[in-house]
Amino acid sequence: MLLWPFYGLSKHYSKKYKFKLHSKPNPFRRSLHVFVIDAGCDVELLLEFYSLLSPKYNTHRWGIFFVNTPRSADLLVILSKPTPKMLPIVKEAINQMPKPYGVMLIENSSFDKYDLNLPNIVEHLKGDIEAEEIFKKLIEIAQGGLIC
Repeated sequence: MLLWPFYGLSKHYSKKYKFKLHSKPNPFRRSLHVFVIDAGCDVELLLEFYSLLSPKYNTHRWGIFFVNTPRSADLLVILSKPTPKMLPIVKEAINQMPKPYGVMLIENSSFDKYDLNLPNIVEHLKGDIEAEEIFKKLIEIAQGGLIC
């Protein structure tokens, strides 16, 4: 049988179309799981934050997921300054988070982050916050590994 000429031709054509895949380092080696606590913020800030769940931002593509419990979260987002009655609840949520973790404070009006006495504050956003700014900070935290 004359199979070797066909084998030679197919081998020749298969060599021509082989691709070499270069492995690129993945900047999102692990995803960022976010737990949100509303400590009494106004509706404007709440709507800006929850607009991140819309398809416009597609947070899942960037490895940012919102979770329902602090036990599976990497980042705790506190919307507004906690009241004295809300502060023990926030601290209990921090105690339930696995280490390493981070805390992100977001507020329309400014408050001092040090008077709350919270550990591992990685970001503090003040003023009129838009969803794009929050999204950029979440990506920066996910990429840069600010949680340690």
